[in-house]
Amino acid sequence: MTETDGRMGIRAEQYTAVIDRDRLLADVTGADGGSWGMLRLLASVDTLDGPDETTRVEDVTWESTESCVRLTVSCASSRWAARTHVVEFHPGRITFGATVRGEGRVTTVRLLGGARLPQGVLPSGAAHHTVFSPNPDHPWRVARPAVEPAVISVNGEGGEPGVGRWLFTPAPTCFGLSRARAADERSLPEGPWLMLGLAAARRTFVDVVYDPTPGGFSLRCEYQGHTAAEGAFTTPEVLLLFGAADPFAGLRAYRDELAARGLAPAVAARPPGGDRLQPIFCGWGAQCALAAADGAPAPALSRRALYEEWLDALAGRGIVPGTIVVDDKWQERYATCRPDAAKWPDLAGFVADRQARGQRVLLWWKAWDPEGAPAEACVRAPDGTPLAIDPESAEGRAVIEDAMASMLGPDGLNADGLKIDFTGRTPSGTALRHAGPSWGFDLLHELLAVAYRAAKRVKPDSLIVTHTPDPGFLDVTDMIRLNDALHNDHPEGLVPPSDEAVVEQMTYRARVVHAACPEMPVDTDGWRLPGERHLRAYAAAAPRLGVPALYYADGMDWEPGRVEDATWAAVADAWSAYRAEHGLAAPRHRIDRRDSSAP
Repeated sequence: MTETDGRMGIRAEQYTAVIDRDRLLADVTGADGGSWGMLRLLASVDTLDGPDETTRVEDVTWESTESCVRLTVSCASSRWAARTHVVEFHPGRITFGATVRGEGRVTTVRLLGGARLPQGVLPSGAAHHTVFSPNPDHPWRVARPAVEPAVISVNGEGGEPGVGRWLFTPAPTCFGLSRARAADERSLPEGPWLMLGLAAARRTFVDVVYDPTPGGFSLRCEYQGHTAAEGAFTTPEVLLLFGAADPFAGLRAYRDELAARGLAPAVAARPPGGDRLQPIFCGWGAQCALAAADGAPAPALSRRALYEEWLDALAGRGIVPGTIVVDDKWQERYATCRPDAAKWPDLAGFVADRQARGQRVLLWWKAWDPEGAPAEACVRAPDGTPLAIDPESAEGRAVIEDAMASMLGPDGLNADGLKIDFTGRTPSGTALRHAGPSWGFDLLHELLAVAYRAAKRVKPDSLIVTHTPDPGFLDVTDMIRLNDALHNDHPEGLVPPSDEAVVEQMTYRARVVHAACPEMPVDTDGWRLPGERHLRAYAAAAPRLGVPALYYADGMDWEPGRVEDATWAAVADAWSAYRAEHGLAAPRHRIDRRDSSAP
């Protein structure tokens, strides 16, 4: 390290940084000589009582250790008794975080940027042109311009414009930056890439936002006032990881860095369990296809008679799934998870029959939904209206545990596991009331942890499928689902720009999972596909990405008309080749002509 005229210079293996002490800027250049911009060594921690603004810089000190150069910046704050920033310069990474002293309820944390009087909010200076997000919030895009924001969240909503980010809830909290411009939004430029990831033991934020301005950017975390600073509060640490050839390699480096900090397990092979790798049939697509044909609501078509009809039809074409997902809405009420007897008069019998054939049955579980739960078991609106199951209330935990016992227990339905959906309904909003200290990422993790632990107590070999490829959720899932192929609410979601677009999009999602959670098997999903040619293309591609899944049994929901025999033959051939590659036998199937007694 060198110091000249108020500037400090640091030369590391992957970068060079020149620090302006007065402006709190680090001019960073990569090992290839290209600029990574001017990093703002400033943060702000706003509260319900008001914003955090830097009134003056009190001290800037540095020290050299065996592993890094550590820079400490002390600031006076309009909101806190003190704020201290710590920047560490390691050979292949830079880390940045801040600690405030005092009392307050945190709303927004801004990192690599912050408010400084009298200039206002000062961001970092941007030298990159392309941003990669691991969150599939657009139906076809994998690259976006640097001037467009990106959000990684545990909250998103299909059907509502502008918040279609529920597909991975959550994705890994790590963005990628490239100095090159993407040729188009469906392709990524070559490296090097700079990764911006977050590391934190407690994650009580709902959103992590890449927040650009013209020529600049910062990172923003939304806590919504549910996190109390009682004497002190430390922000998440930003990890700037250099030298990735592509953002997927960068995500793997990010996972390794989290593991080194004890924030995620080290990558280690998990016993695959052959039956868990069997091809999947999920009835939701068939329900939707029938609903599109006759106008009935798709959840009303989760019926035993229809599922048996669909499974028989597939078997007649040589397509016999090893795993069957009974989808929405087999339950009478979402929270309590007892079967709707009118639609599933003997769901336990259906499960037992399929198990006798060598198949596994998973039940669809709608995360958060309070239907049938008492108010005291729920996150509530200010007027007391129940809005979501609260896993940190004793009553909420009891509801979840009872539902797990009913679905998976030998005295209940004895199903083989769960497909957990709607994690994007994680509560969001400052005015909401809840029992415990968790919020955002941590509250979702607690919900899944209560369900996962209860499921494993009841049935240790149960299979729990989620769409949570963030490494911090590895302890509450057994398989990651790629989720819906289309964004039905997105104006660009229903018409693919090319025949290859669906496969490209799902390949990008699978690469995110393989990079961040390489030990996790992947449920490749397959709803809602635009048409029959996409069904054929994805059936051929899915076995390369993970466990093949099929959502259709006769027609399709978006493209009317009969699916051709050649398409079903292509699916059967793809499944047969997949089973041969993985040493899996197809379950036996007999077509029952008996009356199932279902309506």
